Amino acid sequence: MSMIAFSYALDPPSFKNSHRTLMATLSFATGGIVGWPFALALAFPFVLEELFVYGADRVPPVTRLSWLLKRWKRLLGAGMVASLLFVNHTPSIPQSVRI
Repeated sequence: MSMIAFSYALDPPSFKNSHRTLMATLSFATGGIVGWPFALALAFPFVLEELFVYGADRVPPVTRLSWLLKRWKRLLGAGMVASLLFVNHTPSIPQSVRI
């Protein structure tokens, strides 16, 4: 799943490309939950880039703070959606095993 996440992360960050953020976050989370947990460490450069690199956006100094807040909100929203993978992936205990 990390390769799929990196394929989305290779697109330059921009405010118009929210699909990139969602799919990369979901792919990193899936790889970390279903596969190898340390694969989530591979998402660290993506998170830094998403939050602090302008990429394809042209941001005037006047609107820099609102741009930064929108990026943080978009990444946190994608993280919340990705956390649903963890909730849905938790194994259930069969009735016969319960005490």
